[in-house]
Amino acid sequence: MSQLPFCPFADSTSSFRLDELTFENQGERMSIYGSVQITLDQQGLKLAKALQQILNATVDYLEQQDLPERITPPDDAEELDNPFWQG
Repeated sequence: MSQLPFCPFADSTSSFRLDELTFENQGERMSIYGSVQITLDQQGLKLAKALQQILNATVDYLEQQDLPERITPPDDAEELDNPFWQG
């Protein structure tokens, strides 16, 4: 298997882009945002395998940690209303 292009939780600043999907380390958090199109061709297979590799590394890392039930958001986190929620 090839070298992992992104190491989840390795630092607080690294990021990696897969198509239009961005993986970003942010201390105790890893953000994933954007989109990726997995097509029914060799390129789609390559993207799917890269995505699988990063997610597997994330799960492996998390499973090796002594994790709390939930971490609290940082003090500077701003909570926004969900414009799609009708409650």
